[in-house]
Amino acid sequence: MFWRERKHYFYAVLVIVVVISVTFYLRGLPIHTFWSSLLFGMTVLIVFSSYDYYRFQRRHRERLQQVIPQVDLSPQSQAEQDLLKLLEEQKEYYEKKIAGIKKFDADLTDVVRMWSHQMKVPLSVLDLMGQTGDFTQDEVKDQTFQLENYLDMLLHYLRLNHEQTDYRFTHVPMRPLVQAIVRKFAPLFIRKGLSVTVDGDATWTTDEKWFSFALEQIISNAVKYTTQGNVSVQITPKLIQISDTGIGILKEDLPRLFDHGFTGYNGRRDKKATGLGFFLAKEVTNRLSLNIHVDSEIDKGTTVTIIRETNEY
Repeated sequence: MFWRERKHYFYAVLVIVVVISVTFYLRGLPIHTFWSSLLFGMTVLIVFSSYDYYRFQRRHRERLQQVIPQVDLSPQSQAEQDLLKLLEEQKEYYEKKIAGIKKFDADLTDVVRMWSHQMKVPLSVLDLMGQTGDFTQDEVKDQTFQLENYLDMLLHYLRLNHEQTDYRFTHVPMRPLVQAIVRKFAPLFIRKGLSVTVDGDATWTTDEKWFSFALEQIISNAVKYTTQGNVSVQITPKLIQISDTGIGILKEDLPRLFDHGFTGYNGRRDKKATGLGFFLAKEVTNRLSLNIHVDSEIDKGTTVTIIRETNEY
């Protein structure tokens, strides 16, 4: 700042030196006289500049002390030392909090961008149906179902990352829960000609609403990427397996399957993929103290297994 404020003075001195040099050269004056005068002038200039710089720094410190008074934070007792430690812990806590908010904001931006892109597809189809008048009631239901599904996904993502999200753990019969989800996706099963089976039964202690949402994401993916064959759900007291005969997932894509926004090769090939289904399912199961594992083989199908961490029956 000091040099920026004084730059015009230094430019002026430089110009004067150049003018004197040219004058000495044109008049043929002794060169040693020029160097002597230049050395004397530079000495005076350095002394003056040093003093000016000292005054500038002193004024700068005085102004800072007026705005932000200096505080000696050296602890004088054990109580003060504990208080300073507490303040440091609070600082770290809020820094992590701010970092988490920034990450959530960035993730939310990505989610909304992908979500809005997916919403355009059924909206465009509905708009085309309205313009042409060529549609059936089932086709309209199919597009509105997709809109409701995408909207429900966004709302659950927002609730999932809200601090006040509550979890109510109760004894939940799994078979009726799975059957209700299957009925929800029944139009898609029927339209694609897929069969579905639900075998076994068990009662788990979990949050019914959130666990149902996680299962919906998995079953939705199973229906989306299965063109023929079947989707089966196996229920036991220790695990639930959802298997399909769909296009499968590349082996090298499996480690990143639960990453935010990752769609994999087959997901990129399918223009409707958002990469949010498995990500949200993983986030929910983690918070419900459940493990989720995926096995898959290209053109043979995918099996998603949700495993309980507790031995409670």
